[in-house]
Amino acid sequence: MAKRVFLITSHYMGVLYIDELLQAGENIVGVVAWPGDAGFYEGWYVPEEYDVRTKAFQHYLPLYEPHPNKLNSPEFVEIIRSLEPDYIISGYYGKIFKKQILSIPPDGCINIHPTGLPRYRGLSPYFTHMMFGDDRNYITMHWLDPGVDTGDIIAQASVEVRPDDTGFECGHRLTEAGAAMFREYWPLVKEGKAPRIKQDESKASNFNFSWDIAEIDWAKSSTEIWNLVRCLTKPLGGAWTMAGGYKMHVWAVQPVDQPEELAVQGAIPGEILALTGKGMWVQCGQGQLKILDASLDDLPELTPYELLVPLGGKVKTILG
Repeated sequence: MAKRVFLITSHYMGVLYIDELLQAGENIVGVVAWPGDAGFYEGWYVPEEYDVRTKAFQHYLPLYEPHPNKLNSPEFVEIIRSLEPDYIISGYYGKIFKKQILSIPPDGCINIHPTGLPRYRGLSPYFTHMMFGDDRNYITMHWLDPGVDTGDIIAQASVEVRPDDTGFECGHRLTEAGAAMFREYWPLVKEGKAPRIKQDESKASNFNFSWDIAEIDWAKSSTEIWNLVRCLTKPLGGAWTMAGGYKMHVWAVQPVDQPEELAVQGAIPGEILALTGKGMWVQCGQGQLKILDASLDDLPELTPYELLVPLGGKVKTILG
């Protein structure tokens, strides 16, 4: 028997949700999408094929675009209630639902969270594990409760973090793994047989992503900086630092395997150790790395030697 589903979602996961629910024969009574055009918004890149609104239009689904801060308003809660959904399903939306919404569907509310709960509860992007140095990225299907990502776990999936991965690429594969997980467990949810695994609070952690972390902290290790840069690189907004008094986006870096090759006594984090044909060699808090690809914003005429030592400062200095 088809279920009446109200969907609150965004990005690639939302597109895949719609596909999975329609293929399962469900009745999608409404789709809430993040308002705004496909493309760049707040540093996130949304290709046209990732746009939930476009997908909803293609299938003639009722589409709602409330301001995210108005999602829990009495007026919009009443709209959801009037649609009489059996389930509310959410994912990649980034807002907490109050109990007025959670209490609407008689069969419950389900969410897809792009980390391995209970780790990294909160507004964590789909490359959080990768950014913190894990060798796998995780995604969780869970029941919603009034807490922040604290509901019982239904299932988890993961993908390998490859050495040449970017955050966007690895996140794309993780999202598809999440869709496959949903496809497997959704029939169990409908039958009332889905697992309800309590989260282990002793392993819980929280992470709320902010673009403030995109500024490179050269006091960190070369591995930490490498993970940050590759997670945020194109087509996302990119990590950045200051160079020559100008903002420089850093798109690709490579940790130096044998830093003793260019040991500089007393080098401080962010200090440029060499400018080579293969990149800019920089000292980190631990280890060194090469900047392989970078771009300076609003750059006037500036030679390679008009760079700041160390990187990350605010005042222009000429290398001698």
